[in-house]
Amino acid sequence: MKLPDQNTAYRLFVNGRELAHDGNPTTSAATTVPRWSTQLIPLVALGDTLRLLLQVANYQHAKGGTIKAITLGESTQLTSGLAMDQAMTVFLTGFVLMSGLFFLGLFAFSAMDRPMLYYGLFCVAYSYRVIGTDSYVLHTLFPQIPWFVSIRFEYGSLYMAIGLFVKYTQSLYPRDTHPPIVRVMAWLCFAFAGTVLFLPPMLFTRLMDPFLGLMVAYIGYAIYVYWMAFRRKRPGATFSLMSTGLLLTVFTLILVQYFGFAAPLQIELFVGYVGFFFLQSLVLAFRFTYALNEARYTEKQFLANMSHEIRTPLNAILGFSEMLESAPLNGEQKESLHYIRTAGKNLLTIVNDILDIAKIEAGMLPLESIPFSISSLADSIRTMILPVATDKNLSLVVETDPTLPAIVLGDPTRLTQILLNLLSNAVKFTSQGSVTAQIVNAGETVDSVRIRFSVLDTGIGMATEVLPHIFERFRQANDFTTRYYGGTGLGLSIVKSLTEMQGGWVTVSSVLGKGSCFTLEIPYKLAANPQEPTVDLSVEPQLAATQNVRILVVEDNLINQKLAQQVLKRFGYSIQIAENGQEALDLLKKTQYDLILMDIQMPIMDGYTTTRFIRTTLQSSVPIIAMTAHALASEREQCLQAGMNDFIPKPFQLDELQRIMRKYLPSALKTAPAEQDKPESIPATGFMLEPLLLSVDNDLAFAAEVLSLFLSQTSLEIGQIKQAMAHNDNATIGRLIHTQKVAIRTFGLTQISQLIDSLEARLAAGNDPVQTNLLVKQYVAALEAELPVMQEVLSNLQKDSVAD
Repeated sequence: MKLPDQNTAYRLFVNGRELAHDGNPTTSAATTVPRWSTQLIPLVALGDTLRLLLQVANYQHAKGGTIKAITLGESTQLTSGLAMDQAMTVFLTGFVLMSGLFFLGLFAFSAMDRPMLYYGLFCVAYSYRVIGTDSYVLHTLFPQIPWFVSIRFEYGSLYMAIGLFVKYTQSLYPRDTHPPIVRVMAWLCFAFAGTVLFLPPMLFTRLMDPFLGLMVAYIGYAIYVYWMAFRRKRPGATFSLMSTGLLLTVFTLILVQYFGFAAPLQIELFVGYVGFFFLQSLVLAFRFTYALNEARYTEKQFLANMSHEIRTPLNAILGFSEMLESAPLNGEQKESLHYIRTAGKNLLTIVNDILDIAKIEAGMLPLESIPFSISSLADSIRTMILPVATDKNLSLVVETDPTLPAIVLGDPTRLTQILLNLLSNAVKFTSQGSVTAQIVNAGETVDSVRIRFSVLDTGIGMATEVLPHIFERFRQANDFTTRYYGGTGLGLSIVKSLTEMQGGWVTVSSVLGKGSCFTLEIPYKLAANPQEPTVDLSVEPQLAATQNVRILVVEDNLINQKLAQQVLKRFGYSIQIAENGQEALDLLKKTQYDLILMDIQMPIMDGYTTTRFIRTTLQSSVPIIAMTAHALASEREQCLQAGMNDFIPKPFQLDELQRIMRKYLPSALKTAPAEQDKPESIPATGFMLEPLLLSVDNDLAFAAEVLSLFLSQTSLEIGQIKQAMAHNDNATIGRLIHTQKVAIRTFGLTQISQLIDSLEARLAAGNDPVQTNLLVKQYVAALEAELPVMQEVLSNLQKDSVAD
């Protein structure tokens, strides 16, 4: 026999024998002891007839007597059913209580998100309702709890839970609730809770029926609020609406049971409760994620604005200092200028590192897949790092595997960034000895190859316990490293991210005081038709070819205006300045321009709006190049979507600006290589004496001898190349440029070395002879442009040798 609780104490007799009691029922309020629990009574050897006598005493509760039915049944079935109900109750209580404690803990960390506080308190309060009512599992587990305490917890927890849920709803969607209504609802709940503290049970239990009516109204109002939040697309409103629907279902079942209409199954209440609390937890989790995404968006905007604000003055600093290099300066001025440029470039590196991290996090760092030569790229990087290594008397060695493919498909920019980062670190942390870069073919298939890069140094090294964390952001070996060597601790994190984005891996091994070795491997596709794009060696145009080119510079910063004027006049262009987009439009209505350099952030009218107006209203197709200090990956796409043709971030290098501009100049104003004997452009001087001196151990006399021999031979070989071109003798051309290859690299002529690689690839593949012939002309012109400089250096060397 299953005996549910009776209000408030009872004694059961079966066939004249007392078989069960709950509390101590007597004929006076003073001696009656109330208690509630659910009991199972075995009925053994009592015959085929049962006469039940139930004595009930109630002096403390508004409702008295039998409300829940006494059940007869098979012993095993009733026992297992009660055990299952109790198990679900205990599980659900733990689930609700832990949810509340979890969100209270989260609130304790920040003390800012009020919905977490109210929801956590609501869960803690309602967890008592789960285990301390209905079948009263808590009373069964802990029979020593006084009834006068448990009855107050039972009623008080309900009033407080509903009041906290009202506050939770208001804090969750404050713009969808009505403060006066919510205030009245909450204070009514807390007033009911106050009656539990100050009134005897016989009185405060009489208030349950009116409160149940209020609770139905509260749930209805909550559904209204969540519906409005759902319509207005508030964060998590869908889950809130679903959970409140479940809560209404649960309370409907509870009310049906309370008024004696039907007894819902425990599993129904269990599923309803679990669904309600789970969905409410999803609401807060969704809000947290939404707030995190908003914070990331704000961070992205901050980085974009920071980029603009920092890069704008950097553009002026680096641009003007670059122009000053060509001015006559004394030794002290040159040294000061060197420090300015070094500091500016260091600051730009820090800004770029921070922005790269932001782009990688946002998944907005695009990877290119273009043909390039790994050997040529390695030579370029060696040339860039060599001066720094030479200043520290370090030996810089770059070893490339002769079996490397001539051309691969990949992202040369990201590979350059990786290797420059590793080699710069190696040089920075090495005071004596050497820095070595090894590039080997780690395995090749029909259409792909894995390239392994290793950077070794004899520097300070790292302790073993540091190595597992060295690729983490803002991590360096120790505080001394940060203070003494500087840096942000972002470089290696960027290296790891860029390597893994390309399908590769990176590891490190190091011995403290002896040096480090960074190894990475990246897969590349093999070029189906091995050829490298023509190397663009554009430099300053001849005045005759550019004096009619009209450039409109739309820029609001005065310093950048002056810099643009000097740079473009130096190129020989005719320029006009507009301080904002509206002024640019006024000028375009009066004058035709060949090209527009457009800043993005400007007062009155920004670059995007101006460009759209030019394309749609003015119906102009004039080339527009975005020239902005922003550097986020989305910036280029936004520029192109607005109708711009290209994008160059500030601060820019002069040759890079010139290269991009030449792509969009009117064809009549360009030198046409196919129609003239001379190539499109003459490359800038790139000869460096330092690599030659390093290779001959600073022997000036021997360096002069090598340089003299090269000049005498090259003059003859250039004539032979021209003659071979006239007879389409590609074999002779290939042989001659190959003999010059080592010397070209020794002299630091990286651009000409890249031309040689491209030519060799074209000659081997038998590409279009017209394009090959054009590339040969570029090579000859580039080499001829270097010869006078080399001759002057040779004369100075010979004078120094005589003086010695």
